[in-house]
Amino acid sequence: MTGASERINFAKIKKVIEYPDFLDVQVQSFQEFFQLETAAASRTNEGLFKVFAENFPISDSRENFVLNFIDYHVDPPKYTVDECIDR
Repeated sequence: MTGASERINFAKIKKVIEYPDFLDVQVQSFQEFFQLETAAASRTNEGLFKVFAENFPISDSRENFVLNFIDYHVDPPKYTVDECIDR
C-alpha cells in the first residue's frame, strides 16, 4: 500500500485519547468470527460456526430430506491488497 504521511492537525483542542487502529479492529473481528486461525476440529461454538450449528439440520416439510452441517472452509484471498487497488 502507499506510505502513510504525517497528518497535519489544525484543531485548537488537544487530542485527549489515542485512537485505535480501526482497520485492525475490523480484521481481528473478521478473523474471530470465521475462526480462521483455528483448526476445523477445534473450533468453538461461536461466530460463523455457531450460526451454522444453530440452524442445522435443515429438513423439508415432509422430513424426507435432511441437510446436515459438517464443516466450513474459507479459501485464502485470490488477490493481494495491492492487486485489488490496481484493479
